[in-house]
Amino acid sequence: MLSTADRQRLVTRASLLTISVNVTLTLARGAAGWLSGSTAVLADAANSGTDILATLVVLGGARIAAQPPDPGHPYGHEKAEPVAAKIVGLIVAFAGAMVALGALGTLRTGGAEEVGALAAWVTGASIIIKEILARHLIGVARHTENEALMADASNQRTDVLASAAALVGALGARMGIPVLDPAMGLVVSALILRMGLSLYWRSVNNLMDPAPEPETMTALRSAAAGVAGVVSVDELKARLFGSGIYVDCKVCVNAQLTVEEGHRIAHEVKQACRAAAAGVRDVLVHVNPCSALGRRPGD
Repeated sequence: MLSTADRQRLVTRASLLTISVNVTLTLARGAAGWLSGSTAVLADAANSGTDILATLVVLGGARIAAQPPDPGHPYGHEKAEPVAAKIVGLIVAFAGAMVALGALGTLRTGGAEEVGALAAWVTGASIIIKEILARHLIGVARHTENEALMADASNQRTDVLASAAALVGALGARMGIPVLDPAMGLVVSALILRMGLSLYWRSVNNLMDPAPEPETMTALRSAAAGVAGVVSVDELKARLFGSGIYVDCKVCVNAQLTVEEGHRIAHEVKQACRAAAAGVRDVLVHVNPCSALGRRPGD
């Protein structure tokens, strides 16, 4: 399992790469749009600017999440990641709304303008670069289990969709089908809006401390039950906290055991749960006494 420092290092490196790529593409698209007089390509350049903002949010979230626990945040700051993902989701939804407004504006004017060869080549190249970047971010996000970085990867892919729609629309204008551009724009805007809202609601759900996957819960319960001295697992709950998992477990042990023996069993349960699932940060174990006659009153 990656340490907090390693996770931050990988996320920071990926975020800085994303910012560098988007700064370069913003300048290239802006220059191509200005030289060709294409407002569509200039708008595409502005969209890359919002991508830089989204990545800065991810970078800030990673830095906050890496901070150690303090008296005001005894469980750490890892929820900064879903908070950052929530903001990125809103940025993606905003970008989708802007694409829809642009498509409606083009539809009112009768269709897309023709795009020069330079602008078309720059747009085509940016589509390929952004798709490669999105796939790289997805890989890093999965490796680091960083929800905000995964949201940023989805954000980069929205740029691919928007640029592809603009390019198809421009080619449609050259072929005498100017209405193709706004039609593609409306379809893509719907996809982007759906993606943004999905990212938003997913991050909201993660902020509500959901349980891990059923397979993880089964592995945790089996690990606790398999510890020598555990008669039964009375209750086992777990919640996601950022990229970590916190477990609460109640186990039943022989009522005749000493406090020291009960403590030893609880420690072994804790270690077993940590080993059973990646990302387990802490396990709180409560020991209940039990005997052949049943559990004592009040437990």
